[in-house]
Amino acid sequence: MKQILDSIAGSINTLDKPIIIGISGFGGSGKSTVAIKLGKKLNAPVVGIDSFSKSNVHEAYELWKVMDYSRLEKEVLTPFTLGEQEIAYNEFDWEKNSIGKERSFKNRGVLIVEGVGLLRPELMQYFSYTIWVDCPIEEATERGKKRDREEYNCPQDEYWEGIWQKNDLQCFEKFSPKVNADYILDNSKQFPLNS
Repeated sequence: MKQILDSIAGSINTLDKPIIIGISGFGGSGKSTVAIKLGKKLNAPVVGIDSFSKSNVHEAYELWKVMDYSRLEKEVLTPFTLGEQEIAYNEFDWEKNSIGKERSFKNRGVLIVEGVGLLRPELMQYFSYTIWVDCPIEEATERGKKRDREEYNCPQDEYWEGIWQKNDLQCFEKFSPKVNADYILDNSKQFPLNS
């Protein structure tokens, strides 16, 4: 993993600032793990798309439109790109099912944004570098189910196997994130990040 992160960081460090790194993959693929580790290596803040949910209700939606990508653009991506010194956004409160407390970070020229459905046409203009965390969807789904049960004590198997997997596949087919990514990081059982 260290060699992979060193290689990615080396590529990113050749880019002109401001730099926004977009990391996506199927739910449960390891996006957050990659983002956190890369964020430490680059001394960069990490913003997750889960902070921009519109609802905690798992109703019928497609292409991950339960996430407010336009609010992410307005509150984080545009101000960061324009060089604002302090970036502030309101994080979604999953317990209250509403927009909650404000989060902020200093603009040091490098930002990591991670989440499902992130590498979509309307956001690609903001990303200097993109990473697709590759993992078969069945494997990612099993990891996500296990994490929710064991780490969060919140089993959500029906969502993982239902609407979430459906949305992942829709975005994968419509937006071709793996094909369009600058770097494909294999996090399958053959090449797990934690090995």
